[in-house]
Amino acid sequence: LPSRPRLSPECRDLLQRLLKRDPQQRISFQEFFDHPFVDLEHMPSKESLGQATSLVTEAVKKDQEGDAAAALSLYSKALEYFVPALRYEVDARRKEAIRCKVSQYISRAEQLKALVASSNKALLQQGCPSRDILKEMSKDKPRLYTALELASAAVAKEEEGKDDADTLDLYQQSLGELLLMLAAEPVGRRRELLHAEIQTLMGRAEYLKEQIKMKESQWEAEAIGKEGMFDSVKSSCSVQ
Repeated sequence: LPSRPRLSPECRDLLQRLLKRDPQQRISFQEFFDHPFVDLEHMPSKESLGQATSLVTEAVKKDQEGDAAAALSLYSKALEYFVPALRYEVDARRKEAIRCKVSQYISRAEQLKALVASSNKALLQQGCPSRDILKEMSKDKPRLYTALELASAAVAKEEEGKDDADTLDLYQQSLGELLLMLAAEPVGRRRELLHAEIQTLMGRAEYLKEQIKMKESQWEAEAIGKEGMFDSVKSSCSVQ
């Protein structure tokens, strides 16, 4: 697949599985409709706004309780329903009201994202000594050491603010290798450190995945806003 077009990890995975030459390896009919990219759950419908409102109510509650990570996750999930709700709504006034609310929720989510990222960075720095120890203990296993280097590269990119699909791909590649190595690792200190490192990296990858989804929802919401503005201008020109 070309690297230039901006594709989400889910879209890239689906295309690669659809383009398999071997029919036995190609994605099945049922797997296609179960794939995260197809996402029939978030299709525009009359239920979209209700689901979004329910999630954002929970997000506000968690926000007020001071649970920034949970609030951010709920705001992100709510945005996944607000975007189809905007597409489904036909009343111009209601659509504009929803758009204003979405803008407020996106702003709050961005604030929470910075807060959670700051907290995660502190935790990550605390975990550095154990990561260094694990790498030192893995020099006799080149494959394990390489996977840890890959994980370090992903962490470095994320710390630089590159919270994109390429960084997530690095996390997923390293985790794929590390999980295989964990299964073959005998009981001992290195296995304990490896297990802890995998848990940390999985948490980072899941958090990054949510941020990517939130950005995509934000782009879609902004695109819908531009469409609405274009329609208003077009209508105004037609009247004149």
